[in-house]
Amino acid sequence: MRIFNKENSLENLFITLYFTVATIEVTAELFSYKPFLFVFKPLISIVLMGLYWNTSLRRNPLFFWIILFSLITNVFFIFNTELMLFLGLIAFFIHRLLMIYYIIKLIKLKDSIPLLIAMIPFIFFFFYLLSITSELTSRSYGILIIQNILISIIAGIALSDYVMNNGKKDTTWLFIFGLLSVSQYFIVFIEKYYLSDLSPISLRPIAMILNTAVYYAFYKFVMSIERLNNN
Repeated sequence: MRIFNKENSLENLFITLYFTVATIEVTAELFSYKPFLFVFKPLISIVLMGLYWNTSLRRNPLFFWIILFSLITNVFFIFNTELMLFLGLIAFFIHRLLMIYYIIKLIKLKDSIPLLIAMIPFIFFFFYLLSITSELTSRSYGILIIQNILISIIAGIALSDYVMNNGKKDTTWLFIFGLLSVSQYFIVFIEKYYLSDLSPISLRPIAMILNTAVYYAFYKFVMSIERLNNN
């Protein structure tokens, strides 16, 4: 009982630290204060890895690789140059692929038909947004096609798994993660291609709040599956 309370207290401490760091980062994002961004943006990922390391009995290396590539992506995106943006998109692409593979491995996906059906509305929605977006370079267009497919896969996995398992407790966090991921992607899409003049004030902090929630939901999903398997 003492061991459980000690571990639970440590987890709560890391969770408090995680959201404290995230709050500072969102505030720095709101005022575009880059010195803080360089410190607290990667620190969010580091604290999350520490939270998983101290809470998980399995400590799956894939989790750390996924969060590491998220950290790399966020650091590259701080620099407002075309090269850094391109490198950040490559890191983000690897991050998404690893995340999709890890989720499929955790839920032990066997039937891909529900996934494909659940992907259809998201594919149509994001490709519609892409079709009405003007002033895109050929490289940006190709990158957005790939990103649209990847986010649709994540959303399709979350939705199909939730429906097929009748909203069981171990699938709820995956559904929340998928919903938050779609919301974040939509906000970033609108920020980048429709409201670029207003986004630093209005949308970027919202995107970072959603980013914090996305990875916390992902952590909770991973832990719920691990604890279920341990039991």
